[in-house]
Amino acid sequence: MISIFINAVLALPLVAAYSMFALGIVVIYRASRVLNLAHGAMATVPAYIAYSLVNAGLPVAVAFLFAIAAGVALGGAVGFLVLMPLRKESETTQTVGTVAVLGVLISLVALVWGTSPLAAPNIFPAGRIDVGQTGLEYGDIGLAVVAALVAVAFSALFKFTGFGLAMRGAAENNQAARLMGINPIATTAVAWAIGGGLAATAGVLLAGVTNLHPYTLSRQVLPAFVAALIGGFGSLSGALLGAAVVGLAQGIISSVGPLAGQRGSAELVLAVIALVVMATRGKKLVGVSGTVTTSRSAAPRKRAPLSKMVRLVIWLVATPALLFWPFLPVADSIRGDANVAAIFVIVGVSLVMLTGWVGQISLAQASFVGVSAFVTALLVNSFNIPFPLNLPLAAGAAGLSAVALGMVALRVRGLYLAVATLIFGWMADAYLFKASWLVGEGGSATIKGRLIGREGNFPSFDLTDRRSFWFVALAGAVLALAAAANLRDGKVGRSFFAVRVSELAAASMGINVTRTKLLAFGVSGLLAGIAGNLIMVDQRTATPDQFAFTASLFFLSIAVVGGLTRLSGIVAAAIGFGVLEEVFYRVPTLGGYRDIVSSVLLLAAVLIAPIRSARSKSPKKLSTDVPTPLAPEPTATRIMPPKSTGGPLLELDKVTVRFGGLVASDDVSLAVGESQIVGLIGPNGAGKTTAFNVVSGFVTPMSGAVRLFGTDVTAMPVHERTALGVGRTFQVLQMFPDVTV
Repeated sequence: MISIFINAVLALPLVAAYSMFALGIVVIYRASRVLNLAHGAMATVPAYIAYSLVNAGLPVAVAFLFAIAAGVALGGAVGFLVLMPLRKESETTQTVGTVAVLGVLISLVALVWGTSPLAAPNIFPAGRIDVGQTGLEYGDIGLAVVAALVAVAFSALFKFTGFGLAMRGAAENNQAARLMGINPIATTAVAWAIGGGLAATAGVLLAGVTNLHPYTLSRQVLPAFVAALIGGFGSLSGALLGAAVVGLAQGIISSVGPLAGQRGSAELVLAVIALVVMATRGKKLVGVSGTVTTSRSAAPRKRAPLSKMVRLVIWLVATPALLFWPFLPVADSIRGDANVAAIFVIVGVSLVMLTGWVGQISLAQASFVGVSAFVTALLVNSFNIPFPLNLPLAAGAAGLSAVALGMVALRVRGLYLAVATLIFGWMADAYLFKASWLVGEGGSATIKGRLIGREGNFPSFDLTDRRSFWFVALAGAVLALAAAANLRDGKVGRSFFAVRVSELAAASMGINVTRTKLLAFGVSGLLAGIAGNLIMVDQRTATPDQFAFTASLFFLSIAVVGGLTRLSGIVAAAIGFGVLEEVFYRVPTLGGYRDIVSSVLLLAAVLIAPIRSARSKSPKKLSTDVPTPLAPEPTATRIMPPKSTGGPLLELDKVTVRFGGLVASDDVSLAVGESQIVGLIGPNGAGKTTAFNVVSGFVTPMSGAVRLFGTDVTAMPVHERTALGVGRTFQVLQMFPDVTV
């Protein structure tokens, strides 16, 4: 018990830092409804500025103030230059924009200051207060005091000042705020500046009691997202409570209990807490999504005969070129880059399917790739299962990991899903890829090269030879593209597009939303797993750094630059990034620019061709962008004509629905017989829509029963009721722009 108390006291600086980080995240979110995933970079850059100013001879206090000012300016710049142009786009587009900013800023820091740990200046004097066998440094205590003052100041700002109330009003209802004379753009800009200042303050103080490292310091902000999540993202007091929970848990778990001493144990527990919170708070079905699609439809399009001929010519030229070019006298590095590009195609296709077609944004794709790579090494070294026999097993492990994460996606999407995948990737990086049972004792996994067949005989493949491996990688890329195209053009693809636009409407059309989402996660993870297996077989060595968050950012860059919904665009983007790999290799001075180039390309793609929501499409674009009619295959279970029961076809029996303390429908009973038309008449708020939702399954009554054709369907899900013959429309029309009638 004493040990727990001591570790709780020692966790005080963590609680303080997370509280300031979480406050900044919440302030920005409340003002702009944007989840600022660049918050870690906005803490890291000012910390390095303070370090440089102190080394240049400025007093520590002056450097601290300059660093805070830099954070304010940086937050305002990100809000004005990146988020302002995207303010009319979907929340997902804005979130991806902050991901790109994170990549650009962290890559710049690594380029300018390097990636070696640096001793940051301590803002407070040296000294400590003993606690048990250790103690709290004055810097830790100062960090806690500053955090407490900041929390009090911001609580007062939003509760008692006119400006704070204006910010709250603009966040709650943008249109109403304008009518009250509030400028939402100005309040949003100020919120971004405040968020940047909070991030800078916490970053400089935290670096002073730890050390400076671009990736480590930026990742130390991730627990603050868990804290903000616990508080609901919109509550300052909730964020402070969440920071206390996260900081204390991280301080205690890593030192006390069965997980004590295990690397990443705190991250594992916090990730589980975050995912459980999302799963319990989320909604089963979501209406019109502001999620990923583009200004063009992702579904198949009507093609002119000439385009078919052109495609035939391209295939006739491309097929022999792809098969025979490795035998040309080219540098071996080019063959290696071609192999890498083929693997990029597979990962890109996995993101197109999950994010582009189903609208489930993933910031953990590199984690699935890494799971497969390390499982491949485990299968080879511990069980002597060679390639290609280990391919389905390793890919299956990645697919199962993706399905496990997808279980959370059954109740969240958009911003919350981005946080879920971000936290999963953080956990994998901190715990899973540090575990000796998966990675090995040395911190990396290695396998021996392999010859398939007998040397000198045909066919035989030396997998250590890049020319031979090209055909393996090419086969993987072609199979991934073919499988994705087959899914896209059939019943499954139509279900994907429908779920992306509106889960409610998809369910009302008989689509099993749960199964569709899990299928998308599973197939996406499986494809990422194929890529991970091929990476391990090709490179024969894998390290955890290859699958860190920056790698997920790189893969997302390929997908977004390629158009996110287009398989052909993914191929072009993968080739382009493969060419960049060769350029970086050929020009040593460009070696450190890989991450920044990919991040800049991602940012440019988001700003130039935003990831649009289906809701933002104009009727003109819809009318000129007509998908090809597909075969009349139903998207749901085939509807069977109901058998005559002699009684009502539809019956509500004493149905009562409550939303909290509000009684929406009170003891409602009605019956609809064969050939009858029954109307519900009543004023707004009488419960008419609630009654329809009860009939179709979107709302479960507190009491009473619903019977269709004599069968009690009160507990039956929406898509199964649709299969029985129930159809409905919505007051706010829910359309599917990417599929035909």
